[in-house]
Amino acid sequence: MKKELVNSYKIWNDSFYTIEANIDTDLWCQDLVNSFEKKIYKILKEFPDEVINITPEDKILISIMFSGDKKVMELNSQFRKINKPTNVLSFPSSTDTSTNFKNVFLGDIIFSLETIISEAKANNKSTIDHLTHLFIHGLLHLLGYDHKTEDEARMMEDLEICILNKLSISNPYEIKNEN
Repeated sequence: MKKELVNSYKIWNDSFYTIEANIDTDLWCQDLVNSFEKKIYKILKEFPDEVINITPEDKILISIMFSGDKKVMELNSQFRKINKPTNVLSFPSSTDTSTNFKNVFLGDIIFSLETIISEAKANNKSTIDHLTHLFIHGLLHLLGYDHKTEDEARMMEDLEICILNKLSISNPYEIKNEN
Protein backbone atom coordinates (compact mmCIF):
# COMPACT_ATOMS: atom_id res chain seq x y z
CA MET A 1 0.00 0.00 0.00
CA LYS A 2 1.44 3.35 -1.05
CA LYS A 3 1.39 6.01 1.65
CA GLU A 4 0.10 9.39 0.53
CA LEU A 5 1.96 12.49 1.61
CA VAL A 6 0.14 14.68 4.07
CA ASN A 7 0.71 18.22 2.90
CA SER A 8 -0.05 21.58 4.31
CA TYR A 9 -0.19 24.61 2.06
CA LYS A 10 0.56 28.08 3.39
CA ILE A 11 1.01 31.52 1.93
CA TRP A 12 3.30 33.96 3.71
CA ASN A 13 2.85 37.59 2.68
CA ASP A 14 4.54 40.86 3.32
CA SER A 15 4.71 44.14 1.46
CA PHE A 16 7.59 42.95 -0.71
CA TYR A 17 7.19 39.17 -0.88
CA THR A 18 4.75 36.31 -1.18
CA ILE A 19 5.98 32.84 -0.39
CA GLU A 20 3.91 29.79 -1.20
CA ALA A 21 4.94 26.97 1.14
CA ASN A 22 4.02 23.35 0.55
CA ILE A 23 4.90 21.32 3.65
CA ASP A 24 5.11 17.54 3.94
CA THR A 25 3.64 17.34 7.44
CA ASP A 26 4.62 13.68 7.75
CA LEU A 27 8.24 14.88 7.91
CA TRP A 28 8.36 18.52 8.97
CA CYS A 29 7.33 19.50 12.50
CA GLN A 30 5.14 22.57 12.78
CA ASP A 31 7.51 24.27 15.24
CA LEU A 32 10.42 24.25 12.78
CA VAL A 33 8.25 25.59 9.94
CA ASN A 34 6.77 28.26 12.22
CA SER A 35 10.26 29.31 13.38
CA PHE A 36 11.35 29.59 9.76
CA GLU A 37 8.24 31.58 8.84
CA LYS A 38 8.97 34.06 11.64
CA LYS A 39 12.50 34.61 10.23
CA ILE A 40 11.55 35.05 6.56
CA TYR A 41 11.01 38.82 6.69
CA LYS A 42 14.29 39.45 8.49
CA ILE A 43 16.22 37.10 6.18
CA LEU A 44 14.92 38.80 3.03
CA LYS A 45 15.50 42.28 4.45
CA GLU A 46 19.19 41.45 5.00
CA PHE A 47 19.85 40.78 1.30
CA PRO A 48 21.77 43.67 -0.22
CA ASP A 49 19.67 45.81 -2.59
CA GLU A 50 21.98 45.05 -5.51
CA VAL A 51 21.37 41.31 -4.99
CA ILE A 52 17.57 41.46 -4.99
CA ASN A 53 17.18 43.77 -7.94
CA ILE A 54 13.57 44.93 -7.62
CA THR A 55 11.96 48.29 -7.00
CA PRO A 56 10.12 49.10 -3.76
CA GLU A 57 6.81 48.74 -5.63
CA ASP A 58 7.63 45.20 -6.73
CA LYS A 59 6.83 42.04 -4.88
CA ILE A 60 8.94 38.90 -5.14
CA LEU A 61 7.23 35.54 -5.34
CA ILE A 62 8.94 32.32 -4.21
CA SER A 63 7.64 28.78 -4.01
CA ILE A 64 9.08 26.59 -1.24
CA MET A 65 8.58 22.87 -0.78
CA PHE A 66 9.46 21.40 2.61
CA SER A 67 10.02 17.77 1.65
CA GLY A 68 12.38 14.89 2.29
CA ASP A 69 15.18 12.81 0.83
CA LYS A 70 12.92 10.66 -1.33
CA LYS A 71 11.36 13.58 -3.24
CA VAL A 72 14.61 15.56 -3.42
CA MET A 73 16.50 12.54 -4.73
CA GLU A 74 13.83 12.06 -7.40
CA LEU A 75 14.12 15.72 -8.49
CA ASN A 76 17.92 15.71 -8.25
CA SER A 77 18.04 12.62 -10.46
CA GLN A 78 15.56 13.99 -12.97
CA PHE A 79 16.95 17.50 -13.35
CA ARG A 80 20.64 17.22 -12.38
CA LYS A 81 21.31 13.56 -13.23
CA ILE A 82 22.60 13.02 -9.66
CA ASN A 83 20.95 10.00 -8.08
CA LYS A 84 21.18 11.00 -4.42
CA PRO A 85 19.44 13.41 -2.07
CA THR A 86 20.79 16.84 -1.25
CA ASN A 87 19.86 19.48 1.31
CA VAL A 88 18.32 22.04 -1.05
CA LEU A 89 17.45 22.34 -4.71
CA SER A 90 16.68 25.59 -6.51
CA PHE A 91 14.84 26.01 -9.78
CA PRO A 92 15.07 29.59 -11.03
CA SER A 93 12.16 31.03 -12.94
CA SER A 94 12.65 32.04 -16.52
CA THR A 95 11.14 35.43 -15.64
CA ASP A 96 13.49 38.32 -16.35
CA THR A 97 13.83 40.07 -12.97
CA SER A 98 15.14 43.23 -14.65
CA THR A 99 11.75 44.01 -16.18
CA ASN A 100 9.21 46.23 -14.47
CA PHE A 101 6.70 43.66 -13.27
CA LYS A 102 4.78 44.29 -10.08
CA ASN A 103 5.20 40.64 -9.09
CA VAL A 104 8.45 38.86 -9.92
CA PHE A 105 8.41 35.05 -9.59
CA LEU A 106 11.96 34.04 -8.69
CA GLY A 107 11.44 30.28 -8.69
CA ASP A 108 11.20 27.20 -6.51
CA ILE A 109 13.27 26.04 -3.53
CA ILE A 110 12.94 22.46 -2.26
CA PHE A 111 14.33 21.36 1.12
CA SER A 112 15.06 17.83 2.34
CA LEU A 113 14.51 17.52 6.07
CA GLU A 114 16.51 14.32 6.63
CA THR A 115 19.62 15.72 4.94
CA ILE A 116 19.29 19.07 6.70
CA ILE A 117 19.00 17.44 10.14
CA SER A 118 21.89 15.08 9.43
CA GLU A 119 24.16 17.92 8.28
CA ALA A 120 23.16 20.17 11.19
CA LYS A 121 24.01 17.43 13.70
CA ALA A 122 27.28 16.55 11.95
CA ASN A 123 28.34 20.22 11.98
CA ASN A 124 27.02 21.00 15.47
CA LYS A 125 24.53 23.60 14.19
CA SER A 126 20.92 24.20 15.06
CA THR A 127 18.48 22.93 12.46
CA ILE A 128 16.86 26.38 12.09
CA ASP A 129 20.25 28.07 11.51
CA HIS A 130 21.17 25.46 8.90
CA LEU A 131 17.75 25.82 7.24
CA THR A 132 18.19 29.60 7.19
CA HIS A 133 21.61 29.23 5.54
CA LEU A 134 20.19 26.85 2.93
CA PHE A 135 17.31 29.23 2.18
CA ILE A 136 19.82 32.03 1.59
CA HIS A 137 21.91 29.69 -0.58
CA GLY A 138 18.85 28.58 -2.56
CA LEU A 139 17.60 32.14 -3.00
CA LEU A 140 20.99 33.23 -4.31
CA HIS A 141 20.71 30.47 -6.92
CA LEU A 142 17.27 31.83 -7.89
CA LEU A 143 18.87 35.25 -8.29
CA GLY A 144 21.48 33.90 -10.70
CA TYR A 145 24.40 33.13 -8.42
CA ASP A 146 26.27 29.85 -8.74
CA HIS A 147 29.37 28.06 -7.46
CA LYS A 148 30.68 26.21 -10.51
CA THR A 149 34.02 28.05 -10.43
CA GLU A 150 36.18 29.07 -7.47
CA ASP A 151 35.45 32.76 -8.10
CA GLU A 152 31.69 32.16 -8.28
CA ALA A 153 31.82 30.02 -5.13
CA ARG A 154 33.79 32.68 -3.23
CA MET A 155 31.35 35.42 -4.27
CA MET A 156 28.33 33.34 -3.29
CA GLU A 157 29.87 32.22 0.02
CA ASP A 158 30.85 35.81 0.87
CA LEU A 159 27.25 36.95 0.33
CA GLU A 160 25.92 34.07 2.43
CA ILE A 161 28.38 34.83 5.24
CA CYS A 162 27.49 38.53 5.16
CA ILE A 163 23.73 37.89 5.34
CA LEU A 164 24.12 35.21 8.01
CA ASN A 165 26.31 37.54 10.06
CA LYS A 166 23.53 40.16 10.01
CA LEU A 167 21.22 37.44 11.35
CA SER A 168 23.73 36.53 14.11
CA ILE A 169 24.43 33.12 12.56
CA SER A 170 28.05 32.01 12.44
CA ASN A 171 30.02 31.44 9.26
CA PRO A 172 29.06 27.96 7.98
CA TYR A 173 32.29 27.69 5.97
CA GLU A 174 34.62 28.38 8.88
CA ILE A 175 36.73 25.38 9.76
CA LYS A 176 36.56 24.84 13.48
CA ASN A 177 39.86 23.86 15.05
CA GLU A 178 39.15 21.50 17.93
CA ASN A 179 42.63 21.55 19.52
